[in-house]
Amino acid sequence: MTFKHTSLLIAVDDSPSAGRALDFGLDMAETLRLPVRVVHATRPASMRPGEVRTIDLDRVQEAAGGIPEYELAAALLDRAIERAGDRQVAVEPVLLGGDPAEALIRYAAECDRPILVVGRRGRGKLQGLLMGSVSDKTVRLAQCPVIVVN
Repeated sequence: MTFKHTSLLIAVDDSPSAGRALDFGLDMAETLRLPVRVVHATRPASMRPGEVRTIDLDRVQEAAGGIPEYELAAALLDRAIERAGDRQVAVEPVLLGGDPAEALIRYAAECDRPILVVGRRGRGKLQGLLMGSVSDKTVRLAQCPVIVVN
């Protein structure tokens, strides 16, 4: 049996479950010797509903007085890369704009045979039904394997 996956996409936000997903994914990547893309999706007010795009992280970090959502996202991705620490893993930050679940699914579809790792926020069933769940939506709609870390 051959392992056919080429990278791990680890979705991050500011939740504790995303932190656990990041640690799990980094450990898995180190064991399997796979590169990691740490992915964060944000939906700034300037974007139209349903719009998804990859945002140049270098431009976001260099922009003085830029869009606050992007600046916060860039700081979150920087912290995620720092958390990788001394692990023997190549880590690349990816900033996406748009609905988080849709952006993750579309980005994963553009990658070559990824595994997607997401955290589960642990919202109750009613709140999950009303607000939707990124992890639930990615499990249902992504065309790649999805690991949900609780």
